[in-house]
Amino acid sequence: MTEVLTHSIPAFVLVLGVIIFFHEFGHFITAKSFGIKVFIFSFGFGKRLFGFKWGGTDCRVSLVPLGGYVKLEGEPDDRLSEDGPSDVRVLEDGTLVRVQSPDYFLNRPRWQRFLVYLAGPFMNGVLTVSAFTLIFMIGWGVDATLSERPVIGVVESGSPAAQAGLRPGDEISAIDGRPTPTWEEAQIGVLLRPDRAIAIELRRDGQPLEVSVHSLVSEQQKVGSIGIVPLVRIGQVVPGQPAEAAGLHVDDGILDIDGKPIRSFEDVVRAVGGSKQALAIGIWRDGRRFDMSVAPRDGRIGIANKTVFRKFGLLAAVRESFRETWRQTRQTFVMLGQLLTARISAKAGLTGPVGIAKLSGDAARSGPVALLYVVAAISLSVGILNLFPLAPLDGGHLAILAAEGVARRNFSVTLKAWIMNAGVVVLFALIGLVLYSDLSKTSLLGKYLP
Repeated sequence: MTEVLTHSIPAFVLVLGVIIFFHEFGHFITAKSFGIKVFIFSFGFGKRLFGFKWGGTDCRVSLVPLGGYVKLEGEPDDRLSEDGPSDVRVLEDGTLVRVQSPDYFLNRPRWQRFLVYLAGPFMNGVLTVSAFTLIFMIGWGVDATLSERPVIGVVESGSPAAQAGLRPGDEISAIDGRPTPTWEEAQIGVLLRPDRAIAIELRRDGQPLEVSVHSLVSEQQKVGSIGIVPLVRIGQVVPGQPAEAAGLHVDDGILDIDGKPIRSFEDVVRAVGGSKQALAIGIWRDGRRFDMSVAPRDGRIGIANKTVFRKFGLLAAVRESFRETWRQTRQTFVMLGQLLTARISAKAGLTGPVGIAKLSGDAARSGPVALLYVVAAISLSVGILNLFPLAPLDGGHLAILAAEGVARRNFSVTLKAWIMNAGVVVLFALIGLVLYSDLSKTSLLGKYLP
């Protein structure tokens, strides 16, 4: 537990710090470019811990590292410039009055304020694309399962798939008429169709077949399931080891070992490592099942999981990073749509500080590429969520500015205050929901929470 915390906490601070810095730097540099005074550029909320002055801006680190902010001169809640210098104007009767400086944020043209608010989410997108570009340039190996053809490896006993007659070796070619060239597409197609009849097009023994499967729905996560598992494939056969001697080939699918279905390569490792005698291994090759006997040597048979290594030059990496960013953006909106319509639960779709800390710690232990991936994925989510039309998020301010632009007048301070207060209430409710989702996934509190 101590080792997990040792990795998770520093990694969490690093991941969150990078994401917050990019987001707030977007607001900061855009405001500066328009000549708007920025009083504070803060990482974290609450009491100032330390920092430095940069061009009249207090760049600080604050006590609570769960966010950040910039403080602009003349914002609605600005208390720093109220006693500062203001312009003196002469009325027609000769009366001298003080008026707010035209340089105040609220007195700037609406398009400038719009760009300042938009700059934060935009920089989250820049960070996401940059991180994915680095990942594609470095190259990394990932489990090939999701990018493989959707060939079924295991059909769970008593599951909807079993009742519909699906078999190991069947290849899913389409779900509800939508082609599924990879397991990822097939998996998403099932997950997003809980408790409904699904038309599944298959290829069995080279022949097309269509079946209807009524999916189950998880009571906790509210996602669809039909009880199928991808085929686990061999990515490497080590020369001189038992697997080669037994005739196993690269790209063979492992169906079962000693009669036990194989759901992941970890199942293979456990079955082989725990045996001192020959194992009966069911193999799927070229559309047919083969049964082989392999005797482990020193707890191994000499095979490795199939992985896909991706590495590109700069231009290709940038192109691939945009594709990956767009793919994850679409998936995020699909997931949000399912959450808003209660078709999946908060447990399945929401990750808060606890979950991010765990992800960050796991990624830190896996290496810099995994950590970059977490930064990219979370930064994208932060950017998208900040565009929601909910004050006090950036999207809420953008929505107000857009509405004022359509109405061709500024809304009253009272109306804006009501909108802001309502948004804060909803935001706190969402924060509570996210924390509940996080805590319900922990081993300590999960069993006590519904």
